[in-house]
Amino acid sequence: MMLVFDGIDGCGKSTHARFVSEYLISKGLDVVFLKEPTVESPAGKILRHALRSGKRPEPEEELHLFVEDRRWDVENRIIPSLNSGKTVVLDRYYYSTVAYQGALGIDLDMIWDMNSFAPKPDIAFILDIEPEEGIKRISRRRNSDYFEELDYLRKVREIFLSMRKMPEVRIIDSSRDRGSVRNDVMKIVDSMLS
Repeated sequence: MMLVFDGIDGCGKSTHARFVSEYLISKGLDVVFLKEPTVESPAGKILRHALRSGKRPEPEEELHLFVEDRRWDVENRIIPSLNSGKTVVLDRYYYSTVAYQGALGIDLDMIWDMNSFAPKPDIAFILDIEPEEGIKRISRRRNSDYFEELDYLRKVREIFLSMRKMPEVRIIDSSRDRGSVRNDVMKIVDSMLS
């Protein structure tokens, strides 16, 4: 089983991904919790360094780095974990690449095609929040980065919302309190387990 948590920064995806991982472990499942971009692959290291330094690569270069990092993640962690019967929970996946790089004007179909090697999750939770609220939440915890500019995030959110037609995608309103969001997520997780 493979579950993905995605959405704009500040939506709560990391919080809920961790909670679901711990919940599934408590149910006796062997869970692998992963985060993209990785910190292990050469491309992931470049992306994380760019975030820290605030020097964003050119859009096409950034896209290729995300895809190469994902290719490494799929080959080295995701596929081996799934093949050994483990449950994979991912904090960000190709939905983010499509939304964030697509919002820079890169062709969405091309981005989907470039990620076609990556296995489709059973469920992709897209936690939806207004960009203003996401930025407000982030600013309480840390300084914002170059992904967190308001007009840009509005475009990113629109692309995320356009994914609602995909069979694996579940859009969850994460503007509500954490408990309400968790209840909605857990209903879906529990229905998968039963």
